[in-house]
Amino acid sequence: MKKPLIVVNFKSYKEATGKKAFELARKICELTKNTKTQWIVCPQFVDLFMAKYVDIPVFSQHTDALEPGRGTGYVTPFALKTWKAKGSILNHSEHRLKFNELKKTAELLKKYGLKVIACANSVREASRIAKEVKPDYVAIEPPELIGTGIPVSEAKPEVVEKGAKAVKRHGVGFLCGAGISSGKDVQRAIELGADGVLVASAIVKAKSKAKIIKEFVKGAENGVRGSCR
Repeated sequence: MKKPLIVVNFKSYKEATGKKAFELARKICELTKNTKTQWIVCPQFVDLFMAKYVDIPVFSQHTDALEPGRGTGYVTPFALKTWKAKGSILNHSEHRLKFNELKKTAELLKKYGLKVIACANSVREASRIAKEVKPDYVAIEPPELIGTGIPVSEAKPEVVEKGAKAVKRHGVGFLCGAGISSGKDVQRAIELGADGVLVASAIVKAKSKAKIIKEFVKGAENGVRGSCR
């Protein structure tokens, strides 16, 4: 198994905006560079400049299927490439896309050599996205669990197990999201078949960000050992 992946979505939290976003990205770099984990940070578009200054992949939280030119207020793959971003989240539950738009956007990101993490709210949707869109990863996030602190790996472990099988059979990586709050949640998700997790407030709003980052690293590494038994 490859190094487990932890994707941190900064959303629009004030704790991860502007200077604080840059500081959090650097802290993650510092605390995880010698671990057996890989990390991606996803700041707001206005903070994507950090991609040029941190030794960690930086993804956009969303991208539009638009080439350079007319399109006021849109985020283009070309702009991401210019900022040295490595990819984008698409179809997050807070920014859903119609399927054809998702497919078109993913294709344009790939054209510019950028990676795609596509979100899904069910095993069925995850399977279709993996088969027809072929992103680098599909992340399942049951919408009713997002922000609750109740991890999908605990509340609905069958969703993680079935999702992992449905996605991986198409050669696509699988992530688990929604309610991931502790290292134990990360460990359990990986033991159930996930390649990693998609997380937001548990890290971004943590009082001790260093403590929770280290806890996630430990959980991910333990999860790999547990899944290999």
